[in-house]
Amino acid sequence: MDIRTIAFLLGRMAFLEGTALSIAFLLSVLWGDARPAAFALPAAFSFAFGGGFAGFGKGHRHVIGVTEGAVFLLSAWLLLSFLGALPFWFTGTFTGADAFFASVAAFTTTALLFTPTGLQSSLGFWQIFQGWIGGLHFLILLVTVMPQVGGCFGITLSAGSGLSFSPLLHRMNLAGRKMVLIYCVLTLVSLGLFLLAGESLLPALVLALTSISTTGLDPRGTVLGADKAPTELAAAVSMFLAGVNFLLWKRVAARRSLRTLFADTELRVFLAVVLVGGLLLAGYLAYSGVYDGERSLRFGLFHAISFATTTGFAEVELAKWPTFPHAVLLLLAFLGCSIGSVGGGFKVMRLLVLCKMAKAEVLRTIHPRMVVNVKVDGVSVPRKVLGRIMAFFFLYVVVLVAATLGLALAHIDALPAMGFAVGCLSGTGTVVTLLYGGKDFLLLPGWVKVFAGFLMILGRLELFTFLILLHAGIGRLHRHQW
Repeated sequence: MDIRTIAFLLGRMAFLEGTALSIAFLLSVLWGDARPAAFALPAAFSFAFGGGFAGFGKGHRHVIGVTEGAVFLLSAWLLLSFLGALPFWFTGTFTGADAFFASVAAFTTTALLFTPTGLQSSLGFWQIFQGWIGGLHFLILLVTVMPQVGGCFGITLSAGSGLSFSPLLHRMNLAGRKMVLIYCVLTLVSLGLFLLAGESLLPALVLALTSISTTGLDPRGTVLGADKAPTELAAAVSMFLAGVNFLLWKRVAARRSLRTLFADTELRVFLAVVLVGGLLLAGYLAYSGVYDGERSLRFGLFHAISFATTTGFAEVELAKWPTFPHAVLLLLAFLGCSIGSVGGGFKVMRLLVLCKMAKAEVLRTIHPRMVVNVKVDGVSVPRKVLGRIMAFFFLYVVVLVAATLGLALAHIDALPAMGFAVGCLSGTGTVVTLLYGGKDFLLLPGWVKVFAGFLMILGRLELFTFLILLHAGIGRLHRHQW
């Protein structure tokens, strides 16, 4: 394993975090906050870490292997979460453990623990900005290191068969820059939508940052406001933009045609899932008399796309809804959106492939001599990818069950514990607050916060990265033993 390559990449991540903290420092000076040093010192630490790692990484190989990629992925999430926690700790807003938990929650776009300082402070804006940076960080890793570590787990299926990923660092840089550009452009589009909806500049910026990153952290709490239909529409469109495969956005930009967008099978299935989920919610809310027909349809469709994209925006107090809508929202958050999007969850493409595999097995059973290939968008899915998706599904369910049992040890009831686990793994903090009852997470035992932080990072690592590290660690122990 080449430690120098890992150090070089971590140095670049630390420099990016230092730049983000510098922006927060400038805002704290502009807004006249009492402790701008709470951002200046972490920014200095970030640049120092970056310089130290970059110096150590001189002479690194320009190719990254599987083990190096896995170590880098885990190290990057931990390092950036640690650096992002320093402002919360230096201001005394949270203790050290709670500050790290809040940073992990923001950086993984889960948004479980909110700062009490509010929007009109640089610390409150830092938590929102950190979620946006976390979404960007995930996208960069998604098109650079993660394919090298885990073979994309089907990501190439939703972007065409001609797409290839390279372990060469200079080609990774090119792919990462394109994702940064697309992410920033979609953020500006979202900002324009919220401004057109009548929001002032600062709330519109916050809503754009939290929509495109799927963080879902609303400055007015978890409720957008049921009387603001234009803001509701702007949020729904913004969440849709974030829920689409960003590699598909890249193809749309290259071909300059929206037909490319809606020709994608995964996107059509995702829209169908949102439509069915929204109609189920609307039908039940209208039938049970919670709202009238028009409001039931509006709220049903909006919250379906909100939870399917794992954003978690809410227009009303969802805790007052009956149990059935809670179950629908939980399932939508578990499934998630498109592979290659910012959102979390199991992802629609994997579900689509599993359904096609089940259909193929039924046909093989009925017609034993029939040759049946699993195809998506006319492209045959390689057996290796089918095996990875099956393994991922098994691991996802095992981790979800284990996480639910682990959280139940903290005397959390079964359904809230499952919601807690789904929320952490999918990055949908609203699921946790919805099913857990909106209780204060600071009152949870320390080990629960550590465990929840581990689940949030594990959800962003796509499971296989952690297993690769575990396998490598066990291998080293065996070699030392013998």
